[in-house]
Formats: sequence, C-alpha cells, structure tokens
Amino acid sequence: MKQNNEQTAAHHAAEIVDNVADGIRSAAHTVGGTVRSAAHTVREAAGHAAGAVGDTCEEISHHACDSINRTRAQARSLEQKFESSVRDNPKTSLLVAAALGVVIGSWWRRK
Repeated sequence: MKQNNEQTAAHHAAEIVDNVADGIRSAAHTVGGTVRSAAHTVREAAGHAAGAVGDTCEEISHHACDSINRTRAQARSLEQKFESSVRDNPKTSLLVAAALGVVIGSWWRRK
C-alpha cells in the first residue's frame, strides 16, 4: 500500500511538472508572439521615420536651391545696375573709385 501511495504521489508530481512545463511553454509562446509583434511595430515606426526624414531632407534641399537661385538673380541684378551706373556716370565712378583707393591704401598702411 505504501508503494501504491508512493506511485500515486510520483504520478501526481509528474502531472504537476507536466502542467508547469505546459504553462512555461505557453508563456514562452506568448512572450515570443509579443516580442515579434513589438519588433514588427518598431520596424514599421522606423520605416515611417526614415520616410519622414527623407521627405524633410528633400523639402529642405528644394528650399535651399530656390534660395540660392533667388540670391544669384539678385546678385546679377545688382551687377547689371552697377555696370549701368558706371557707364552712365563715368566721371563720378572714377572719383568714387579713387576715393575708395585712398581710404583702403591708408587703412592698409596703418596695419
């Protein structure tokens, strides 16, 4: 009878171990699914972020190009106005150039 009780206790302990093992397998499966889901979410978020960064860089590039083109046009316009002013007023331009030469020369000598 004692042997029968020992066998019953061993059988009962084996069932408990099997139940615990099943619980651990189930928990591991659940955790694995959760990790896979989280990894998928992170990949999607990273993809969206990369796309947003790319779009922002492209937009900044367009704005920079537009700004450079506007600045070039303004510089050309000022150059044309300057040339026109020199052609229209050659004596005044010569006097201004001589005065600037004197100022720059005296400044250069002091250094």
